[in-house]
Amino acid sequence: MAYNRGTKSGKGILLNLLTVAILVATLAVIAVYAVIFLNPDLPFNPFPPPTENPLLQEPTSTSTAAVYLPPTWTATADMSTATPTETQTPRPSATPSNTPEPSITPTVDPNATQAPFSPTFILQENSPSYTENFANEQGCDWMGIAGQVFDTGGEPTTGISIHLSGALSGQIVDLYAESGEAEIYGPSGYEFVISDTPVTSTNTLWLQVVDMESEEPLSEKMFISTYNDCTRNLILVSWNEIGE
Repeated sequence: MAYNRGTKSGKGILLNLLTVAILVATLAVIAVYAVIFLNPDLPFNPFPPPTENPLLQEPTSTSTAAVYLPPTWTATADMSTATPTETQTPRPSATPSNTPEPSITPTVDPNATQAPFSPTFILQENSPSYTENFANEQGCDWMGIAGQVFDTGGEPTTGISIHLSGALSGQIVDLYAESGEAEIYGPSGYEFVISDTPVTSTNTLWLQVVDMESEEPLSEKMFISTYNDCTRNLILVSWNEIGE
């Protein structure tokens, strides 16, 4: 029984010592926090406050010497102007031109009066005349212009050119015949076949006697109308030469 009592007594002392140690440690921690609270800038403060930027000082006023203008002050400008010097510009040297001068083209004055045309041949009396085709067996399936040419004495003359030109049924007509080629109309007869059927036209064709070589006109143009008529499908046009 004596042993147990001593053991319990030793345990009680150890607990008392531990209690005292914890109490002392607690008081020490409280003291440290109290000191840090009073002075946060202590080196052993684990959370020191941030460093503040130094305060800017207000600028001090600096006295500047005043500048005074005279009572009357006029800005003066330098009126001296440099006199420009003349610059000699070299003249270009004459270069011979290889471009030929344009030739002068004479123009024809439209108002100029031309010499009056003097025909050598005129229409024979009763020309043109219309009749049915008697020159061939085609009858009404044909249309043509024919006639003769006579000299100043009224005799048939051959080798005279007649020009037929214009349009018929929308087709261009440009034909030549020579007197004496179609003797069915006479010794100096000529003929133009212009269609395979009679058609109507109004002054779209014209006849003219011309020089065989130069094709210069020897008569006025004689305009001809045609008809869609089997009794008028042959048009007879004869010419007479006139003296000077």
